[in-house]
Amino acid sequence: MSTFDPATPQTETTGVLTGKTIGITASRKTEEQAAAFERSGAQVLLAPTVRIVPVEDDAALLEITKQVIANPPQVLLVTSGYGLNGWMEAARARGREADLLAALEGAEILVRGAKGRGAVRALGWQDAGMAAEERTSALVDLALERGVTGKHVVIQQHGSPDTAQEDRLVRAGATVTAALPHRWEAPQEPQRVQWLLEETLAGRVDAITFTAAPAVVALFDAARTTGVLEALVQKFNTSVIAASVGPVTSEPLEAEGITPLPRDRYRLGALIKELTGALSAPGTQGEQG
Repeated sequence: MSTFDPATPQTETTGVLTGKTIGITASRKTEEQAAAFERSGAQVLLAPTVRIVPVEDDAALLEITKQVIANPPQVLLVTSGYGLNGWMEAARARGREADLLAALEGAEILVRGAKGRGAVRALGWQDAGMAAEERTSALVDLALERGVTGKHVVIQQHGSPDTAQEDRLVRAGATVTAALPHRWEAPQEPQRVQWLLEETLAGRVDAITFTAAPAVVALFDAARTTGVLEALVQKFNTSVIAASVGPVTSEPLEAEGITPLPRDRYRLGALIKELTGALSAPGTQGEQG
């Protein structure tokens, strides 16, 4: 049961997570998660619920890049360091990185979180402010406080665009261009998602990790399609820990009445440490406190 291919031989492991099974829904950095949990003795089910479109193959992103180069913004909103770096990577692959850098360097830059700030500084720029919370809504709040009327605002979205926040900027009088590196699409192996659902509902999964909100939504959509959403939510509320990397990822879980494992920091390493501690606590059988 511990691998997707039952014929794959398993290595005997011992550790604080021996006997525990953890589902991983991420589409990137899966090896890091899996290795950490397996070193502690857990069995891991790899079931990416979404797929990231490679930026170098994204024609839509190239078109947006050309528009931004032709019409440089007064304000740049950075929602993630990964997304900003991916945008530059895509521009580099098409020979447009220097042009994009020139178009953006004169903008007032606002960031959503520490990773975005780090990516901005790595480019030799300085941001003008960071959102009070690591949410796109908080980033837009900051932009509105500083004023966007009559300005061209470029918002670097990530994964799944938050059009409601773009609409807030438009209503405030801004012209908005959204750049979307790393679009989320359906997973390449949807059978893995169904397998994770089956194992979870059968009581053979102790925890599932989520590192992006679209991954949560995709799992719920798959459960809804097969008529097992209510049963899945019940499992999360009784015997399966939902481990989330941060508040944005937690939102679709909380919308279904699920309380995810508390998170103090927005880092994968912290998630791994906290979940390992929760599952290895004496008497823990996957119950949430």
